[in-house]
Amino acid sequence: MDKEFLNICYKFFNRFITVSELIDKLSNINVEEIKSLVVEIKKIDTEVPNSLDEYVVKKKAKDKVSIDKLDKLPREDKDLTVLYNAIDNIKKNYEKEKDSYERWLKVFECINDNDYFNACYENLSEYELLEFIAQYIKAPFPPSLDQEEFDNLVRVGIEHDEREWLWRLAFNYDDKEIKMDSIIDYFIMVKDGYYLVESISAFGESIDINKIVDKINDRELIEHLIDNKDIISNYVSEEQFNRLVSKL
Repeated sequence: MDKEFLNICYKFFNRFITVSELIDKLSNINVEEIKSLVVEIKKIDTEVPNSLDEYVVKKKAKDKVSIDKLDKLPREDKDLTVLYNAIDNIKKNYEKEKDSYERWLKVFECINDNDYFNACYENLSEYELLEFIAQYIKAPFPPSLDQEEFDNLVRVGIEHDEREWLWRLAFNYDDKEIKMDSIIDYFIMVKDGYYLVESISAFGESIDINKIVDKINDRELIEHLIDNKDIISNYVSEEQFNRLVSKL
């Protein structure tokens, strides 16, 4: 029940659901602390007007950039239907009505200051937190992490070989000045060409391509990158491709 509550709130934080949808979903949870929180949220919903503001306009523009970026990812792997469905859901969310910044912020602060919410969040294990973040590919407001906390989640993901979660983790923090070398190194170590290609094509601006080229020595991995040259060519130069070819 605690995880369901957190997941609903996280959807609202990231504007995947509106205040009205938040109230509907939380009202179905029979926990006294949550019932009290719903009363507070309903009060905000009544008192704060909703209107299309500058924040909503800018957010839709930013979402469109993410959608265009995701559309460039390869879709040849039939086993990754969950990933493709998530991308389609982001597109659907783009078309949905959005709360004004003022209304969203008031409710966000109400939840964020709630003792029960904070107790539930603090009770998550590192594995559960990784799973929590990995629900979405590009959440606008993922939990705040420093480099050490990020690396701890990577470590847990590697221990459980959660490659999809690790890729999503990187995608959620690629614009947060977080170094994700350990994730790339893992994909190289396990010789996973699919996730390596997706990583380069998704957040190539945030990683050191030269270092990646230097580390790759596996023949199949090199061939996979070369076969996907059209997908990653925005970030991998002709000179870097030639260096990979020379290793064959």
